[in-house]
Amino acid sequence: MDAEEKKLAQYINELSVSHVKFTKLGEDILQANNQTSYIIDSFAYSVINRTIQLIQGYITLVNTNNYISGIPFIRLQLDNALRFFAVFEVTDANDFFFYFMNGRPIYRYKSHTGEKLTDSYLATKLDIISPGILRLYKEISDYIHLSNQHVHASKYFDDEGEVRLKVIDVNKGIDAFSLEAKINFAYNMLEVVKLVFIVLDRWKPSLHLSNMLAGSTGHFQGS
Repeated sequence: MDAEEKKLAQYINELSVSHVKFTKLGEDILQANNQTSYIIDSFAYSVINRTIQLIQGYITLVNTNNYISGIPFIRLQLDNALRFFAVFEVTDANDFFFYFMNGRPIYRYKSHTGEKLTDSYLATKLDIISPGILRLYKEISDYIHLSNQHVHASKYFDDEGEVRLKVIDVNKGIDAFSLEAKINFAYNMLEVVKLVFIVLDRWKPSLHLSNMLAGSTGHFQGS
C-alpha cells in the first residue's frame, strides 16, 4: 500500500469511528442545562442518527468501489448540516421545528432577515464559516441528479487507449474514479461530518446563541 492508498484508508478509518463522537454528543445534549428537555433536541437527535447511518452507508458502498452510489451520501450528509444550521437562522426555532414536522418545505420558511431558507442560501451562509461548502454543495449535487458526471463514469479506456462505453458488469464494475478523486471524496465526507458535529454541538442549550457557530472545519477539496 503506497502513501496515497494509506491516506484513503486513513480517511475511511476516521469515518468508521466518528460515530463515537456523535453518540457522546447525544448524551451531552440530554445532560445539558440540568437535563432540561428542549423541542429542538428531537431535531438534533434525528440529525445525529441520520449522520451515523449515512457514514455507514458511504463506507459500505465505497468499500465495494461503488462510488456512483456512494458519492451522493456526501450531499445527503451536507443536508444534515444545512437543515440543522437553519435553526440558528430563524427568529423562533420552535415555530420552525413545528413547521418542519408538519411536512412543509424548509425552503419556504424565512430567516430572521426575511430570506427564504433555500439550500443555496444556507450553503452560502455556512461557506463563511467553512470555506468551500458552497462549491462542494454545487459540485456534489451533480451526483444526485443525472448529469455529465454519470456519462464520464460510463467510459473507460481500452488496451489501445481509446475511450469506450460499457454497461457495467456487476461482478467487476467500472473503476471510473482515480485514487486522487477517491481521496478527495473521502476527505470531503469527513469534513462534512465534522461540520455536522460543529453545528450540532453549538446547539447545546448551555451555550449562548452568539457562540453557537464559533469554530470551523478545514477547507474542502475539489473533486
